[in-house]
Amino acid sequence: MHPAKIPILGELTPGTTQRHLIKLPGAALANDEPRPVISVAGAKPGPVLFVNAGVHGGEYPAVEAVIRLGKTLDPKKISGTVILMPVLNLPAFRTRTPFVCPIDNVNPNRVFPGDPRGSYSEQMTHACINEFVVHADAYVDLHGGDIPEALVPFVICRAGNDEVAKKSKAIAMAFGLPYVLTVSKPVQPSKGHRAGAGGLSSYAAAADKGTPAILAEAGGAGQMQEEAVALLVNGVVNVMGHLGMIDDAKFESHIANTETNSKPKPKKTARSAVATTVLTKFEWLYTKSTGVWYPKVAEGEAVREGEQIGTVGDLFGDTLEEIVSPVNGVVLFLTISPSVLENGLLMGIGVE
Repeated sequence: MHPAKIPILGELTPGTTQRHLIKLPGAALANDEPRPVISVAGAKPGPVLFVNAGVHGGEYPAVEAVIRLGKTLDPKKISGTVILMPVLNLPAFRTRTPFVCPIDNVNPNRVFPGDPRGSYSEQMTHACINEFVVHADAYVDLHGGDIPEALVPFVICRAGNDEVAKKSKAIAMAFGLPYVLTVSKPVQPSKGHRAGAGGLSSYAAAADKGTPAILAEAGGAGQMQEEAVALLVNGVVNVMGHLGMIDDAKFESHIANTETNSKPKPKKTARSAVATTVLTKFEWLYTKSTGVWYPKVAEGEAVREGEQIGTVGDLFGDTLEEIVSPVNGVVLFLTISPSVLENGLLMGIGVE
């Protein structure tokens, strides 16, 4: 039996869970604290699945979901290997910085696949792709609404008819969230506070390297929502079932109890309970003005083209701008903080 080869992790022993503290390569990363990584090496051979969170440091349900998977997946019941990284963007996690990495003020999810000679975020994303993603058969990047954002759970993958895009969409559908968004080009890469130095999101860069990949989102607003954690944990286990890493008949036994000491145990839902809507366009709305944001819609709400969905006012209480939906669609994420800057991101609307 040949265990998975992830050179940076060294030898993995089949049937065991191992904890690693990893120094990522890159001159800009030389003084970093080591990043925790968990390897769950199945007793039987099979695919390698890489799962990370914390590309944005304030997306806490995603981070917790990866931690829970490391503690609850049973390597003796798994075919293949699951590699788990709870937090990639440790500087942002430590400082509670939304959207960007505080070291270079760049959004890491706009600079995949990175650059070994670039800024801190570019070296970090380059290491993520080259030390982990390219050695995997599938890649799941867990996200959520950042500290000032609320969202409805959804999955993004790259659109296309090539094999990697088809496999990515199949993984996205298997994950089991209400919306799957297939996009063919970067989502608004150059505007707003989510923008960095250009480049791609994680799932698109992974697909370019030949690794089927998705980005799954649940939770937000700087909170640790138990329901969102459970959605993401269950989604990864659904993907493992889809990839043949676990036996469907024993499906429930692979998710150990996900309750915390202080929270009630989430109700288990059947894998097929979610009806998934496929969306093919992601429209992002920005304000022209610096001011106070008053949304008139919530995440998950349907909006119509031409409908007024919010206003931006000044500190005298006068309206500076009426925000109108340019499309018919559903609000996938929403800025919930009242303070917005010129060209600030207000919401993302998914379109069928």
